[in-house]
Amino acid sequence: MGDRRKKRRKHPHRRKTVLLSAALALLAAAGLALAVRQIRSDREKYHVTAGNPVNMAGGYRNIRYQGKSYRYNALVTTVLYAGVDSYGEFGDGAGYGKGPRADSIALAVLDKKHGKMTVIALSRDTMTGIHRYSLEGRDMGTYVSHLGYAFSYGDGGEGSCRNLKEAVSALLGGIPINEYVVTNMSSMPYINRLAGGVTVTVPNGDVAALHPELQEGATVRLDDSNVADYLHYRDTKVGFSNDGRLERQRAFIDAFVGTLRGRLRNEPQAVWEQIEEMDSYMLTSITKNKYLDLVNLSQAVEYSHDCYYRPEGEDAAGSLHDEFHVDRDALMKKVVELFYEEV
Repeated sequence: MGDRRKKRRKHPHRRKTVLLSAALALLAAAGLALAVRQIRSDREKYHVTAGNPVNMAGGYRNIRYQGKSYRYNALVTTVLYAGVDSYGEFGDGAGYGKGPRADSIALAVLDKKHGKMTVIALSRDTMTGIHRYSLEGRDMGTYVSHLGYAFSYGDGGEGSCRNLKEAVSALLGGIPINEYVVTNMSSMPYINRLAGGVTVTVPNGDVAALHPELQEGATVRLDDSNVADYLHYRDTKVGFSNDGRLERQRAFIDAFVGTLRGRLRNEPQAVWEQIEEMDSYMLTSITKNKYLDLVNLSQAVEYSHDCYYRPEGEDAAGSLHDEFHVDRDALMKKVVELFYEEV
C-alpha cells in the first residue's frame, strides 16, 4: 500500500509536466502561426508572389507585382561592396559575433541587356531582417536589426560576407547577389589609387575641421592623407550623421566609377596587380577569371550621376543607434524596375 501511495503522489507532478509541455507547444505553434501570417501579410502588402511556390529557391525569377507578371532579367550581374570599420589584415576571422560592422554598403547592378550600371547605396542603419549566430556558429534565426550588423554577427570572414549577402538579398526581394567585395579601413588608400587619385567636389563640410582643404564646394584630388577620413569620418555626437557620409561617398563613387572604367579598358592587368596589393585588407569572391569577365562587362554598361540610388525612407532615433526605416513599397517598385521585365 505504501508503495502505491508514493506512486500516486508522483502523478500530480507528471500532470504538471505534461500540462507545461502542452502549453509550451501551444505557444510555439502560436508563434509559428503568427510568423506565417506576418510573411503572408508582407507579401500581400508588396503585391509580390513567387512564381513557383513549390521551388522557393527560384521564386525570384517570376513574380507578380501590382497585378502584372514579371520575369527576372538574366543579363543582370550584381556585385555587393561593403566597407567595414576595422584596420589591419582580415586573417581567418574574428569569431562569430565579434566581427566589425559594415559601415558602407552598396550593390552594383550591371545590366548588360540595357547597357546600364546602377549603384544602390544602402544605409548601414537600415532596419531589416538579419541572421544572428551563436558563438559556436549555430544559426539562431532572423530578427530585425541594423543592416550593418549582418557582417558583425557572422564569423568575421567568409561567413560574415555570406550573412551580409543574404540580408541584402532579402531586403531587395530575394534577388541573387553574384559576387562580393569587402574591404576595411586599411584598404582605402589602395582603392583611391586604383583610380589614380579620385577628384571630388566636396558636398558638405563635415570633414573640414580635420582637413581644411575639404571645405564644402571645394574640388579636391584625394590622396593617402585624407581619403580615409573623407570616406569614413562622421561626428557620432550628431544625430543621423551617416547621411552626410553617404553624400561624400556618392561624390566619390561618381568620380571613381568613370575613372576606373577607363583604366580597366586600357590597362586591366595593372589594375589587377594593384588589387592584389590590397589582398590582406579584402575579402572577395572574385577570382582572376571572374575579374576578367567583369572587366568586359564594365565596358558594356554606362554609369552616370543619375544611376545612383538611395532608398527612400525615414530616419528615427533608436534606443542605442540611429535607425533608418526604408519605404518598402518604393523600394520594391525600384527592384522591379531594375531587375525585372514585364511578360
